[in-house]
Amino acid sequence: MIAIVLIVLAIVVFRRQRASRVAVLFCAMIVLVAVWFGGFAVMFGSGSTAAARIAIAGVALLPAAIYDFTATALRIGRRRETAIKAIWGTSVVFAGLALGTRAIVSALTLHPWGYYPIAGRLLPLFLVFFAGVLIAQLVEGIKEWRREADKKRQKRIERLLLAFAVVYIASVDFAPMFGLDMRPIGYIPVLAFMLIAWTSILHHRLPPITAARAAREILDTMADALFVIDADGRIRVVNGAVTHLLGFKDADLLGRSIDTLEVMHGEQTISRTLKDLARKTAIRDQERLLRQKNSDEPIAVSISISPVTDGDVQQGAVVIARDIRERKEAEAEIHDAIRRLEQSNRELEDFAYVASHDLQEPLRKIQAFGDRLQAKYAPELPEQARDYIGRMQSAAKRMQVLINDLLAFSRVTTKAQPFVPVDLEHIAREVAHDLEIRTHELGAHVEIGTLPAIDADPLQMRQLLQNLISNALKFHREGVPPLVSVNGTVEGDRAQIVVVDNGIGFEEKYGERIFTMFERLHGRGTYEGTGIGLAICRKIVERHGGEVVAHSAPGVGSTFTVTLPLHHSHEHHHEKETVHA
Repeated sequence: MIAIVLIVLAIVVFRRQRASRVAVLFCAMIVLVAVWFGGFAVMFGSGSTAAARIAIAGVALLPAAIYDFTATALRIGRRRETAIKAIWGTSVVFAGLALGTRAIVSALTLHPWGYYPIAGRLLPLFLVFFAGVLIAQLVEGIKEWRREADKKRQKRIERLLLAFAVVYIASVDFAPMFGLDMRPIGYIPVLAFMLIAWTSILHHRLPPITAARAAREILDTMADALFVIDADGRIRVVNGAVTHLLGFKDADLLGRSIDTLEVMHGEQTISRTLKDLARKTAIRDQERLLRQKNSDEPIAVSISISPVTDGDVQQGAVVIARDIRERKEAEAEIHDAIRRLEQSNRELEDFAYVASHDLQEPLRKIQAFGDRLQAKYAPELPEQARDYIGRMQSAAKRMQVLINDLLAFSRVTTKAQPFVPVDLEHIAREVAHDLEIRTHELGAHVEIGTLPAIDADPLQMRQLLQNLISNALKFHREGVPPLVSVNGTVEGDRAQIVVVDNGIGFEEKYGERIFTMFERLHGRGTYEGTGIGLAICRKIVERHGGEVVAHSAPGVGSTFTVTLPLHHSHEHHHEKETVHA
């Protein structure tokens, strides 16, 4: 009988307020309670295990329906969306266990007042989950009641909490499942719950959706703080986010000038900017500092101001303040990281320059005294001593090359020149001319195609092309005359320089590694060099805002592709020079 009454109540509520999600969830709870009582009613007289399992499955879904209903009624559904989904998922799992296994209901036993389920091994776990959700629901309600300033809404929350507190007493009906010999009395608190709910429904109608009500709902659900001010800058309307952001309640602010919330004074305050709105349509994303109620630390916000006019007469403005503290902290962390990185780069570059520069003098002495020993005493020295001197001079020569390469690497930034229009084809032909002797010795052919003009550092473009062409000549195949071609294309706002050779090549997996400092794929005895040349190329290209990649195959040759911007804005170039200064 009680189950039938509950179903009728659910139908009445649904027909009256089916447009409300709160009402739909309320109906769902009533239907689940009806399934609970209906299933137990059949079980009492017939001893049907299936009826018992269906009833407990309905109970298993109640925690999710109750929490979802409460969160929606208290307007915190979006903030608790993850928790609601998790609770629904857990409830569905327990309902499935109740229907299809003996984990929740293991069997039935006969009591003097009828049949009743025996608890399965997972029923205690379900009851812990059930109790946790019910406690969380009550805590959410109490917290919202304490935050709510509207007395009418406080009364509605009180009635809601009272109704649920009463119906929770029905959970004593789980006691007989653990062997306690007591007659189920859960229908009594459920009837009381129905009475409270029915009274609320009789006296409550869903208010009509008017423009004013819709506007109020929108204001209360906004995450940004909103102020409506009059033409004198006095606050007339605020939303709930103002209290959350600044700590001030409506009574603290209404009628006061919005300037009292600002840290700045004078002509830059919000009220003083209202006169500018007559010449502008709106003010967007101005960064300002607003005061908090119980703190001396101001809050960084982004302010947008839109005028409110009646015809040509300005009536006031709508001010929206967005909390940007997290954004400002993130920006400060990024700027600090960039500053530390720039400082570290400068220190490394200064160290490379100073170290390599200071090594020049002792190295010259080693070379000079080695040459004197070789010239003056070589005939008198034994063969082994002359070999030692030769090795020392060879090592000093390699050291000299390494120092010069380190200096060249550090000068990419420390001795950088401003970007000017550069004819890459002209520079490439000059480089080919400079390498003419080496080209002749190898029987090589360097072919310079059409290359574009770009904004660049001319000395570094010469160094880039010379390193790439020299590399192509150096790593040639034995017995095969080197063939190097340099061509360029323009795609949109970027220029592409392609250097192709028919040399020894390398495995594609080393395409990134070859641009690393001191990285060599071959022994020093096979090919001379320090392994810095391609690292210098990459550093030059990156300084110009481009990229360089290499593709190759052993015994076939290599292709180096350099992509550079055609033009650099003055601001962009100035920024780069500042970073490397």
